[in-house]
Amino acid sequence: MPTKMRFEKALLVLVVLTAVAIVGQRWVLQESFVIAPDEGFDSRLYDDSPSGGNSEVEVLANSGEYFEWRCHLREGFAYPHCGFVVQLTPSHIKGVDLSRYQRIKIWLDYTGPNDSVRIFLRNYDSRYSLENDETTTKYNQLEFSPALDQNYYEFGFDDFFVANWWLREKAIPPNLSHPEFANTVALELQTGSGHLPGEHHFVLRRIEFIGQRLDSEDWYLTIIIAWAVLILLFLGYRILELNGEVRERKRREQELLDVNQLLDSRSRELEAKVKMDSLTGAFNRDGIEESIKTGLWEWRHSAKPLSVVMMDIDHFKRINDQYGHAVGDDILAGISALVKQHIRETDLFARWGGEEFVLVCRNTRIRYAEQIAEKVRIMIAEHRFDHGLQVTASFGVASLTGGQTVEQLFKAADDALYRAKEDGRNRVIAETGD
Repeated sequence: MPTKMRFEKALLVLVVLTAVAIVGQRWVLQESFVIAPDEGFDSRLYDDSPSGGNSEVEVLANSGEYFEWRCHLREGFAYPHCGFVVQLTPSHIKGVDLSRYQRIKIWLDYTGPNDSVRIFLRNYDSRYSLENDETTTKYNQLEFSPALDQNYYEFGFDDFFVANWWLREKAIPPNLSHPEFANTVALELQTGSGHLPGEHHFVLRRIEFIGQRLDSEDWYLTIIIAWAVLILLFLGYRILELNGEVRERKRREQELLDVNQLLDSRSRELEAKVKMDSLTGAFNRDGIEESIKTGLWEWRHSAKPLSVVMMDIDHFKRINDQYGHAVGDDILAGISALVKQHIRETDLFARWGGEEFVLVCRNTRIRYAEQIAEKVRIMIAEHRFDHGLQVTASFGVASLTGGQTVEQLFKAADDALYRAKEDGRNRVIAETGD
């Protein structure tokens, strides 16, 4: 798949994810803390008898679905009350951090003479709380009027205030008089501040604290930072990609320069600047240039091996001297025709100059190129040319290796050819790189 298409698909996915993150932030970030009968919290009922009152409270039901209790407020005490306490943790000093929540929802049914119900979120803080005195926990209070036909009630934490009676009773200084929820140890539901005598009936089904794991501002900032990081990564990737393209372009330009320099150095030895040598019918400068360029490209980019075979006719000067140049030309043309008939379509056979030829073998490893050269050597040695003459040839084989230039490749083949002649001619020597 093209890089551009992959990038566009990735960008589309990121845009969709960003839209989901923005539109659905409430569902993504929302967290809740639930108090329900089946959640296993410790709970208890209390009345005003410890303070000198004569009210009574009794449990009607404590099922897996709801808490139900009844409170009888009686006259004879200035502030009759009763209530229901849920202990949020087993410890009386180590509570739950509710400061990260913003709203509270209460599923409560109430019937009775009062027109309000009170909620207390009691917070423990060693600056004003005592470990063995529950009344020293801060009473963050909310009072509301229940309605008969309402399923649940929802309030913000900003609606809470610290109970005035608690501030006065505990002599709390002004700097500690604001609501706190960072260490909430208990929740209370209590009869309202009207303190009206009579029967008060409560059914509590569920309490849920709702908040966000992360502020909306921080959430949007996270999205912006994520996009900034992705953009930087993409820019870094593009810079690396462009640098690679520039390096590749320079390398290919250098390869072309190497080929041109090599061919320019041999141009005086070629008879004409056309693809075919007029005498032998083999390729010349133009033909071999294209083959070397293709071979280099395949080697650099597809790791396909490139080998060359240098061939020189043994004692060719003697043939010219003994039989004349016309016979020598016939020998050259005959060798060219013979070799071209027995090499592969992908191989290129060219006259390199005088009695010297080159065979360019694309996608061919040096050992196979050596076998090809040996096959040609035997074929030439066993063939009878015009005038009944038999000739031999020497061969040098080399293959392109990492970091090697075209000039070095041909020099390696020349060196191998030189050793073949030194070793007695009519043989194939492969450049091993040792």
